[in-house]
Amino acid sequence: MTTPPDAPTTGGARPGRRLRDLVPAAAGVALSVVAFVLAAQIPEGARLTQFSPRWWPESLAVLLLSLSLVLAAGALLRPTVVVAEDVPETATRQGTWRLVAMVASIVGYGVLWYFVDFRVSTAVLFVALTWLGGGRGWKALLLFPVVVTTILYLLFGVLLRVPL
Repeated sequence: MTTPPDAPTTGGARPGRRLRDLVPAAAGVALSVVAFVLAAQIPEGARLTQFSPRWWPESLAVLLLSLSLVLAAGALLRPTVVVAEDVPETATRQGTWRLVAMVASIVGYGVLWYFVDFRVSTAVLFVALTWLGGGRGWKALLLFPVVVTTILYLLFGVLLRVPL
């Protein structure tokens, strides 16, 4: 008697699977420690009534550390069961091209931002990333980048007064 291909199996669990699931959590912990150390080097302001410049980076570092620990706990406590859909697909030439194009778009964004306003360069970046990710149509290629760029500009440029 054979088992169906989509049924969970416990005998085929690889011993390195748990370690593979812990790698992103460990990377998150390391990144949060680096962020916290770098945030601690930001000089404190003289005003005690407002948030210091360290508040936001330290908050993000603590949040990243917390989420990484939750991810690690989930990886350690989850039973080792391999499902047919759990096996990653093999890399393809198209997937590699998309990854390289996305990284090049982000690097190009950094260069473009130096010469063009934040709002324009960010909208162009989101159009490129949406198109590379498979988004098609006017909502995905026009509305989504404009809405995201507007939210980022309002959050950082207007509310937080970060010079963009």
